[in-house]
Amino acid sequence: MKIIALLLAVIAMAGVSQAALKPGDNLTPYIIHNVSTGQEYCQVCAYGAKTAKIVAFGKLADNAFWSDLQKLQKLQNANPNLGVFAHIYDSSDAEGIKAAAAKHGITFPIVMTSEKDWNDKYHVNGVSRVIYYALQNNSITWTAVGLDDKVAGELANHVKKDLSS
Repeated sequence: MKIIALLLAVIAMAGVSQAALKPGDNLTPYIIHNVSTGQEYCQVCAYGAKTAKIVAFGKLADNAFWSDLQKLQKLQNANPNLGVFAHIYDSSDAEGIKAAAAKHGITFPIVMTSEKDWNDKYHVNGVSRVIYYALQNNSITWTAVGLDDKVAGELANHVKKDLSS
């Protein structure tokens, strides 16, 4: 019986998704396609003057991802020195992505893949809801997969502390 319980615990832990990049790693500049403007540029670079930045990676049809983005929208609205953007990596339908962003009230940049090797830099590997939080120098200080209320509160505390210093 103990062996079965241990086996189930190991299987459950293996199923938990984790962000591949960790605190101490860096956000790497890469070229994106902004679905609102149609422009291609480096969004990480565009937020160079921001005190902190968040990049969220997800799938277009993932409702939980859009819920995460709504929480990030509130966080950005409360913190003008925070740059937030979301990368939809499983769709090239700019109009569909724009429509989803509007439907969910997202006003920060929603981007699509422009560079073929973006995943080599961010190691998302098909996991939706990956979130990286970094300081102005692009040093990642916090990561998560998904934003339930507890995790969203942790992120908000990091942002508040970093932006008040």
